[in-house]
Amino acid sequence: MPLVLVGVAALVVTFFVVPIRTWVSQRDLLDSRSAQYGVYEEVNDALQDEVDALTAPEGVRQAVRSQLGYLLPNERRIPLLAQPTAPITLPARWPYTLVADIVNLRETQFSGAEAGNLDTYNPLLP
Repeated sequence: MPLVLVGVAALVVTFFVVPIRTWVSQRDLLDSRSAQYGVYEEVNDALQDEVDALTAPEGVRQAVRSQLGYLLPNERRIPLLAQPTAPITLPARWPYTLVADIVNLRETQFSGAEAGNLDTYNPLLP
């Protein structure tokens, strides 16, 4: 009798418990992969929208304007905020003397550019 009970228990485990455990793990894996697939679909849709926008001349022009700062020949860039004037008081020892010298050089360049005697390099202008 005990051998029959062990055999029945082994059959129950083999035919019911193991397949159910496998089914549950596969269901969880399928749910996580479905979520990943949804994210990939959203990314693909966004990229396709960008490609569709870049196929039109207006979309290309807008992308060049926003990403590279390109201006048309009749346009002019106007800064919206003025540079703040901040006083600088640094100690008179190294490495602060280097920073103070750079600030003094920038101030000299700025005053020369305002007077029209000196042209400074501005990477924001095309």
